[in-house]
Amino acid sequence: MKILKRMQRLYVAPDALDATVSFYETIQHAECEMRLRLDAIGIEVAVVDGVILLAGNETALAPVRDAQVAFVVDSLDSAFREVHGAGAEILHEPCDAIGGRNFTARHPDGLVVEYYEPELKLSAE
Repeated sequence: MKILKRMQRLYVAPDALDATVSFYETIQHAECEMRLRLDAIGIEVAVVDGVILLAGNETALAPVRDAQVAFVVDSLDSAFREVHGAGAEILHEPCDAIGGRNFTARHPDGLVVEYYEPELKLSAE
């Protein structure tokens, strides 16, 4: 497994998303790369450089709020074997996600990480 990108996950109220996107665009000198609405679960997602912003009410965010960071990996299957083998607690088994596949694990130190393999491959920076 190779970690291609590390991304901080932040959770905001729906009415704060636009201002938060603008803030991270300004301080990172970057534009919002992606924005999408997940109406089925009541969450809107925006990505600005290394920050994933998830906006929704408390009920909508509750199932995903534990994850503090996302690691974009080159192989989800390899990541799963390595992370599980190293003693992490698997919170959500590998499954299909928008634009790829993911799983969530709690590391022995308590850090909760979403591991994500995109359908479109990223190259290591």
